[in-house]
Amino acid sequence: MATQLYPSKDILYSPQPTWFGDEASPMLGWYHPAKLRDAGGSRQCGVVLCPPFGHEYMVSYLAYKHLANQLARAGFDVFFFDYGNTGDAADVDGAPDRISQWQENIRQAAAQLRQMAGVQYIALFGLRLGGLLAASVAQDIDARAMLLMAPVISGRAYAREMLVLRNMSGLAADADPHPQHDLQHDPAHTVTDDELTGYEFSATTRTSLGKLDLLKMPVPAMPVFIQTRDDISGQEAKLANAWHHHDHALYLSDVPGYAAMMTEDAHDTVVPMAIWESMQSWLARYFPLVSIDSSAYPPTRDVADIGFNDHVITEELLEFEGMFGIVSHQAGADPKALPTVILCNIGANHHVGNHRLYVTLARTLASHGFHVLRFDKSGIGYSKMTPDDRENDVHAASGVDDVSSAMYFMQGKYHSPSFVLAGLCSGAYLSYMAALNDERVSGLVLMNQLTYRWQEGDTIDARRKNTIKSSHYYLHAIAKADTWKRVCKGQVDLRQIMGNMLRRIGKRLRTKWQLLVVNLMHNNFFLGRVARNFRNMEARGTELLLIYDASDTAVDVMTEQLGRHASLLGRSERIRLEIFNGADHTFTPRWAQGALADLISKHLSKRFNAAVADAAK
Repeated sequence: MATQLYPSKDILYSPQPTWFGDEASPMLGWYHPAKLRDAGGSRQCGVVLCPPFGHEYMVSYLAYKHLANQLARAGFDVFFFDYGNTGDAADVDGAPDRISQWQENIRQAAAQLRQMAGVQYIALFGLRLGGLLAASVAQDIDARAMLLMAPVISGRAYAREMLVLRNMSGLAADADPHPQHDLQHDPAHTVTDDELTGYEFSATTRTSLGKLDLLKMPVPAMPVFIQTRDDISGQEAKLANAWHHHDHALYLSDVPGYAAMMTEDAHDTVVPMAIWESMQSWLARYFPLVSIDSSAYPPTRDVADIGFNDHVITEELLEFEGMFGIVSHQAGADPKALPTVILCNIGANHHVGNHRLYVTLARTLASHGFHVLRFDKSGIGYSKMTPDDRENDVHAASGVDDVSSAMYFMQGKYHSPSFVLAGLCSGAYLSYMAALNDERVSGLVLMNQLTYRWQEGDTIDARRKNTIKSSHYYLHAIAKADTWKRVCKGQVDLRQIMGNMLRRIGKRLRTKWQLLVVNLMHNNFFLGRVARNFRNMEARGTELLLIYDASDTAVDVMTEQLGRHASLLGRSERIRLEIFNGADHTFTPRWAQGALADLISKHLSKRFNAAVADAAK
């Protein structure tokens, strides 16, 4: 290991990230060593945390970290990891059956934990699909205990449920598969049957998943903890009855907390500490503390080579000022040749981004010669808390300082000459704010930016209540019979929509007046603050790429500040506006993810390679 991420003796037992698994398809795991000084010894039991799938993985990520910490404090060694083709792990080509792949990944994670911690026993924890997968391999790894939280009982029923949710999303029906500007129409740009809310979910995977059923598995010969869900009546009690026997303990818990954790947005998730404490107390009964002679720290692997689109991308795990990040680049690429790209968190989602958008974008940019840092600002993922000890504080003012720290770190380690800041939604806001007065920023990529100003006392909930969809969306919705049915049923707040639409019209009239005056007077003084900020950044040489989905509210927010089609910014080769159709707020469809990464990579490569060539003349 080249660099110890947490070298201080005082934090010797902090979580440690490491690459593991096959050299050709590495996965990222977090090892939480038992806190021996606090607990007085080791329980000689390691717990492998098996994550759920897709959106459930994203919103439960913070809770998983807290569970790992809870167990480590009690003397358990813990390993939390990403399956192949998920999170930060490498994409494995030619493996359409993800279920058998992920089962093997759990076996590899158990072997990794045994090797790192030297534990005698292994226990498995799994939430939703993670619970079904854990139970399916428990015998293979000689697990001695299982903890299942709202486990998927029937793989077949789960697959059907996921397909119903996909069809209800409306993406497939509403997609207009091409942007309005430079990208050309491509018939392949459609939402396919083999994807689920931005994630691959092939027919082969669904078939393999359909063969798994907890009720048809042999009764586990080990203690089992089953946590029920508190939002709907699940089948956990039925499973408990089927698995109950006299030889081994089975505990069915109904402690509330599941629903508050599994929210629509990661920002709203509430860590179910009461459930975690219950699980930790239960597990401790079966694995008593014992004294150990050595607290030597196991080696970790900080660098991995990952195959991506016929390129080999090197990814390095980094820690700076208590924040975690991953740098992607091609082996041998000169970090001083092009600006370093920094990806800022999307809301409260950790650095992989919604449906792995930032993983795809980072590796695509790296294949074009860029060094790319995707990192978690304070309060997100495995990074430190914010200065006021908060987590998931999406718009915390400290975020601007975090981005500045990331730039200083990359300057020191890689001698980065300048930076392109990129982000979606709140990540775009953070990028914009960090770039305003920092001349190290030579480029901005802002995707569906919803706000240009965040004041003390503002909350995401309040913003949501006062936010309506884009004018483009309502113009299309008004022609649909279903819209008027919902109006008649009182399911649409017409008063709020009309009030906001009138305010939008007023703001658009104001921007038209500003444009007229600026053109007549040739003076930026009459522009609004946001438009002046953008013009000032362009004047200092900053490349500006603004990207939106046509139906997203961000289009109207942009129009209110910058004019229709950003007309208040004037004409400059350093300003580019792109509008997608059918991509949604987070560019969920897989065609949109690929098209977005391709657009950004080609644009930045063209602009900055041309600048390098001009400088060399």
